[in-house]
Amino acid sequence: MKKENLITLFQDLGLTEYESKTLSALTRMKEVKAPELSRLAEVPKTRIYDVLDDLASKNLVIKLQGRPKRYVAKEPEEVLNILVEEKKKRFSALIESAEKAKEALKSSKVAEESGTRILRVKDKNDFIKMIALELQSAESSLLGFAEILAKHVPIKKAIKGLKEKNVQVKILHPKAGELEDILKYGVDIKSAQHGLEAYIVDNKKLIIALGDLKKEGEEYCFAVWNNAPLIEPLRQHFERSWADTKN
Repeated sequence: MKKENLITLFQDLGLTEYESKTLSALTRMKEVKAPELSRLAEVPKTRIYDVLDDLASKNLVIKLQGRPKRYVAKEPEEVLNILVEEKKKRFSALIESAEKAKEALKSSKVAEESGTRILRVKDKNDFIKMIALELQSAESSLLGFAEILAKHVPIKKAIKGLKEKNVQVKILHPKAGELEDILKYGVDIKSAQHGLEAYIVDNKKLIIALGDLKKEGEEYCFAVWNNAPLIEPLRQHFERSWADTKN
């Protein structure tokens, strides 16, 4: 096998560049002093002893007693077996960690679906982006009590994306005429005074601003409620307001 290919193989099996170069050079020789090995492996003299000690700790190199120190690599087949087995162990550990992570994420999702989150930000633009991100989770329907946020680009993009997924979107806004540019997405909009900035996603998640967003503040807050008792009466209020509004 060519030297370059062997070095690449050692690196693929988990060794560093210097370890791979040193081990590759050592496997082609019976035994050698560190300074000579440094030259042959193209590894700096200031690093060669540390590299050899690391290889010895991995059971790939044997350090011979005496002065000056000499080193010898184990048989190539044994070296590769050791590296492959270590790679298998690491891969098995990685799979186990990934499985545990998946279970943890499932548990986290379940907790989130039945829990409440309060989010605070200093910048109103960040606030708008975060609400837009929450809206993107809609799969079948979105009911919106919108006052100011529906005029912002991130919200418009989120609504457009929902319509592209065939999500039904209905918006109540004090001035429906201000939202003509999103009518082209197929959004249903009616004018209604309500004083809210709240969105009901799939009839099971409520995103609601805490405070008057028409005023500037030091921070902006909104809550996300999942499967909360408040959602159903608010949904009914939306439907009544929608039915009472002609346009």
